This record gives sequence, C-alpha cells and structure tokens, in this order.
Amino acid sequence: APRASLLPRSWPQHAMKASYTNVETEEKEELVRSEGEPDDRRETSTSSTCWSQLCCAGGGLLGIRACILGSVVVQNTAYALVRRYSRGALRETYSTSSVLLVMEVAKMALSAFQIVTSDAPSDVPSGSALSKYAYLITHSLTMLVPAVVYLAMNILGFVSLKYIDAATFAILAQMKVFTTAIFSVVLLQRKLHLRKWRALLTLTLGVVLISHEAMPKSAAAGDSRAKLAFAEFLLGIAASVGDVVLSGFVSIYFEKVLKSKTETYSVWDRNFQLAFWSILIYTPIMIHDNPRQPFAGWTPMAAVCAAVGGTGGVLVALSIKYADSIMKTIATTGAIVFTTILNAAFLDGPFTLPIVAGAVVVMVSVCNYNDRGDPES
Repeated sequence: APRASLLPRSWPQHAMKASYTNVETEEKEELVRSEGEPDDRRETSTSSTCWSQLCCAGGGLLGIRACILGSVVVQNTAYALVRRYSRGALRETYSTSSVLLVMEVAKMALSAFQIVTSDAPSDVPSGSALSKYAYLITHSLTMLVPAVVYLAMNILGFVSLKYIDAATFAILAQMKVFTTAIFSVVLLQRKLHLRKWRALLTLTLGVVLISHEAMPKSAAAGDSRAKLAFAEFLLGIAASVGDVVLSGFVSIYFEKVLKSKTETYSVWDRNFQLAFWSILIYTPIMIHDNPRQPFAGWTPMAAVCAAVGGTGGVLVALSIKYADSIMKTIATTGAIVFTTILNAAFLDGPFTLPIVAGAVVVMVSVCNYNDRGDPES
C-alpha cells in the first residue's frame, strides 16, 4: 500500500525583487515595493487608499489591480480551505509531494515561456531559449536555500492544517509580520517606529485570543480522547509557529542576500530557478513515498489543491508588477474574513464572539503596521 507522504501542499509562497514562490509571499512583496516605490507613490493614509481602490475598480490600471486583488483574496482563502478539507476532513492519503511537484513543473513551464517572450530587464545573456535556461540554472545556487526552507514550511503547514482549523491557521499565519519585523531588527539593525511596535503587540494579543478560544476544552480525568485532541491542537499550533518563524527568516534572507544591486533578474528568472531546485527536491521524496505508483491515491481534491496552489505563483508575479502595500493589506484582511466565515459554514470551524473579535484585532493590527502615518505638514 502506498505510504502517506510527510510533505504538505505548498503555500502561496514569498517573493522579493523577483518572485520566488507561492508560499508566504506577502512580506517579500512589501520589501520589494517599499524599496522600489518613489516617495510620491507611497500612500500615507491606509484607510482612504483602501477605500479608493475598492470603490474605483474601473478600467485601466486600477481595474487590473482590482482583479488581482480579488484573485489573491480568493486564492489565499481557497488554498487554506481545500487543504484543510482534503487532509483534515476527508483524511486523504495521496502523496502531497506529488502535488507539490505538479505545481512546480507547471510554474517552471510558465516561467520558461515568459523568459523567452518577456522584455523585462535581466542579466541573462541574449541567445537561444536553451542557452538562457542553462545560464539561469548554473547561476541558481542562491535559490537552494529558500527551496529547502519552503520544503520545511510545507511540512509544517501540512501538519498544522491537519490538527487546527483553517481560520485559526490563517490568522496565526499573520504572525509572520511579527517574525519578519524581529528578524529585520536583529539581522539588519533596523529601527521600527513606536507605531509599528504597538501594531505588533495588538497583533500578538489577537492571535493569543483566537488560539485560546480555538483550544479544545479541558478534559475530565481519564478522558483520553479529549487529552489526545488537546495534544494534537498543541502540535498544530507549534507547527504553525515554526512556519511563521521560517517565513520571517526567509523574507530577510531574500532581502539581505538575493536583493543584490550587482545583478538583475526578472520575476520569471527567479521563478524558474526556484522551480528547478524545488523539482530536484520533491522528485526523490515523491518516489520514496511510493516507488511503484508515485501518483497513487490522487483524487479530484488533490487536483484542486495543485491547481489552486499553482495559481498562487502566477498571482505573486502579477502582484509584484501591479500591486502595492495597501492592496496587500486588503488581500490579507479579506482572506482572513472569508476563511473564517467559510470555515465555520462548511468545515464546522469555530465562530464565536472571541474568534470574531480576535480576527478584527488581527486585521486592524495588520492595517496599522502597514500604515505609514499621517503626512507631515
């Protein structure tokens, strides 16, 4: 019988000056934008800009941004829910490394096409398509580190979604804002405004409130099932914490190491490099899970997971090109709202007053952290 894979499905993951993957991309997108935006484009009022982008989804660039915003919200929400449904509710045992591999192959194929057709600035020498691919592969060693980190994050994300509900997972994931900020202070010696520290404090309090409310009730003496549920909940929380810590680290890694001023690579160049290393990692794991039938146990839900996860890679690239930090904030908070509601409606997730209050606190904290303050008079 095929063995259940230890690997999870990948998350829409992270990107810096160029996009790297689908999983945990939001902080990296912010790092790219904050460095690349001219001052006159940097929004100074989060609330007014949010409303203007939501209410003016007309034609032109604003219409494109609105479409991307809606797509990111739907993708982030759907990916958390379908993974929870597949692994937590249906208990499907297909090899998750096979799902990851399909996603990476699709991303590599799309990136390969874009490398040939795109005119984005890049240090890749002109020539045939094969020569460009060979150049990128031979200069891709720096992408091995994030590929390994994403592997660990995928494992932790899978474990977490198996034991905690999708809404709690989505809200806990926002702690990556906190870990990224801490790593930026420790490793890059940055100084954060007091306003941001207050936002991080309220973010942490909101996450603690939700985690406590979602925790299984205390077990009576001798109640082994309740004790097991509590132990599994703690395991899911610990896996989620590990996920957000790695997310913060990889964001700073991208900024400090990969965001080099001596070389220029396009979004698709970096996607191609990361997909190359990811395929090398996932293929032997998939074969190890089931040497004779690597795709044994595939279900329609497995295909949905692969499709939804693969879509995230495309949205990351589009977000970097068209979006800004305010849109990222809207997408993050919107995904929390929809994940919480749909998780309660269809997956029997918690939907109590403390859960709602904690979600609101987290969303306001994310908005406050990304608010650049009032304009100077």
